[in-house]
Amino acid sequence: MSDPIRTETTVKTVTFFEDRAEVVRVARVVCPAGRSRVVARGVTLLVDDRSLFARTGKTDDGDAGQEAGTRVISARVRRIEETKASECAEHAAELEAAIRGKAESLQSVAAARARAEADARRAAGLLATWSSIAASVPSRTEEAVRELAASYNTLDSAEKVAFERIAALREETTRLDQDRVHLGARLAQARQITPRYEAVVEIDVETDVAREISLTIVYRTPCALWRPEHRAHLSTREDGTCEMNIVTFATAWQCTGETWADVACRFSTARPARPAAVPLLHDDVLSTRSKTDDERKRIVVDAREQAIATAGTNRGTRDVSEMPGVEDGGEAQWLTGRAPATITSDGRPCRVEIGHRMLPCEVALVAWPELAGAAHVRAVGTLPGPGPLLAGPVVVARGMEVVGRTHVKFTGAGEPIEIGFGVDDGIRVRRRSQERKKTTPITGTQHIEREVFVYVSNLAGDPRRVSIVERVPVSEVEEVVIEVEKRKDLTRDARDGFVTLVADVGPNKTSELVLRYRIEASSNVVLPAS
Repeated sequence: MSDPIRTETTVKTVTFFEDRAEVVRVARVVCPAGRSRVVARGVTLLVDDRSLFARTGKTDDGDAGQEAGTRVISARVRRIEETKASECAEHAAELEAAIRGKAESLQSVAAARARAEADARRAAGLLATWSSIAASVPSRTEEAVRELAASYNTLDSAEKVAFERIAALREETTRLDQDRVHLGARLAQARQITPRYEAVVEIDVETDVAREISLTIVYRTPCALWRPEHRAHLSTREDGTCEMNIVTFATAWQCTGETWADVACRFSTARPARPAAVPLLHDDVLSTRSKTDDERKRIVVDAREQAIATAGTNRGTRDVSEMPGVEDGGEAQWLTGRAPATITSDGRPCRVEIGHRMLPCEVALVAWPELAGAAHVRAVGTLPGPGPLLAGPVVVARGMEVVGRTHVKFTGAGEPIEIGFGVDDGIRVRRRSQERKKTTPITGTQHIEREVFVYVSNLAGDPRRVSIVERVPVSEVEEVVIEVEKRKDLTRDARDGFVTLVADVGPNKTSELVLRYRIEASSNVVLPAS
């Protein structure tokens, strides 16, 4: 076998999964006749060796066969560790020469400083001698005064010059010493030996004649993932109808060490790492017991909150607030980015558009006075095909502005979808309730009458229609009967217990809505405390 053929590879396609990615790399090499070994570079150190696959031929998705006259015998990942100095030897030699130059300069400055200190000491000694001579001069003539002053000035000037030279040489010494320390740190860094790690793919290829072949390398790597994200925009058409524009993005991250520049991206909800075996079932043992005498005499009614799960709406709840991973409804989805994307290995999110839906919808103002005193803009429509809408966060916009963020559940094609588009600032809702209880003297029948008063204020300059949603208890036993007072503007779901009241409020006005319902229970029923 001849020497290995080294080649660089280019990323062609990246398929993102829930917790990993599948990378397709391509390369073109010229191989002699017979068996050759190709060393392909550019692969991340995190590559999963078990997922490696190599073939020759075109890289089209529909062509998975080998190129005629060529055959891939084996493919494996090899990780290489190399140690090298941070800088070249020439640069280290330059730094050493600079350090020697700084040391010589320090020696010259030290000698000059010693000479300046000697001059200062000599000037100080002469000044001391001048003082003793001036005290012993017997005559105080003008000539003696002038001579003494001239000699003093000369000695004082010499001493000042010496001190100035000493200060300047001290600063020069400090600067040279700092430069030498800095050069020493650079030299230590240049001499530092650092390891370099690299992963390559060694492919043994056999060809019948010398030719240029195309290689395709497929592997999977961790530290790459994606999650769906949506942007919903509510707009009004010229004919007065409303529509929702839902754009779906795939938000991808990766820290594999590779740079995927201008690559075609695919996004899948499949879980290739999850075991495919059917889980074992465990026995669910049920047991019964006889009621006690006290239990036969009384019926204890418990008031509880019941979550209503409806497909395609946001009413349902799950065991956890945020489901891990990508929810696909049990069927794997394969989505393709509409344009090539560049995803760098820095952990920053990159958004790739993967879908666009336009659907007509009905818009209404809905308020839940029991929870909040504001009215929300709700849009309800039917999701068109061809595929479902994946669960994920949604950025909602109304008109020309972004009004907030929300979250949608998994919604299949053809199912209703409900999205809230923020609060209407022109509507204020206030709620109060009262309750009256009484018991029939002879039969002991219990009666509870409840009244809920809702006040809807319209602060805007145009009339508004607001739907008020209230809850009414739902009885599961015959001994408890619940009756709701009938109204023309009232709609009741007897199974779920939701009551909807419609209020038409004029501009700058307030409307009052009253919901009345009665609870009747037999004497042997123990009702919960309100």
